[in-house]
Amino acid sequence: MTERVILEQQHKPTRTRLFLASMPEKHLQHLIKLAQDPLLVDLMGWSPFFQEHEIPQFIEAISCYALPYSEKSEPIVLGVYLSLDDLPIGYAVLKGINSQLKTAEVGIAVLEEKYRTKGYGRLGLQRIVDYAFDELGLKIVAAAILASNQHSINMCNKTGFKLKQVLAKSWEMPDGELADMFWMERHSSLSSTTDRFE
Repeated sequence: MTERVILEQQHKPTRTRLFLASMPEKHLQHLIKLAQDPLLVDLMGWSPFFQEHEIPQFIEAISCYALPYSEKSEPIVLGVYLSLDDLPIGYAVLKGINSQLKTAEVGIAVLEEKYRTKGYGRLGLQRIVDYAFDELGLKIVAAAILASNQHSINMCNKTGFKLKQVLAKSWEMPDGELADMFWMERHSSLSSTTDRFE
């Protein structure tokens, strides 16, 4: 299975390893099942209730971008794995890639409840950002985060993202309410996120 590995990250103090890899259809179906958690609606800002066969709709939902310089592009969707022999616990995505400006938005979610708030999202985020800068040559990676999602805001702060702007009433929630978003950015000129976690 090692041929599926795209990215690997290790947190040296704890020896925790994490893999970001492309996913076969059955792994995407597994993520769709995990996304059935109603708590995720408020964290992610979209309705995660898809049927297992609705893989294109699921990918479209996790690839939705919100920032003005983002543009329609093929997203890079990767599974978050603790072991390549197991099913993914979440996903990471680079989306809205603007090849002229060399920007992209990032999204990451640990969907399996027992692995949330354990640092796996942060490891995955730091690795996909390094990939965007070092291997794709991007200059800015941005995140659009619901202002109510303090955990994700803290995670981005800890990986070098800075608040650029609060986008007031800019995201329509599934219930029709408009929510504020934090526009956060990380520039490639900063030192590698990996350096700060070793």
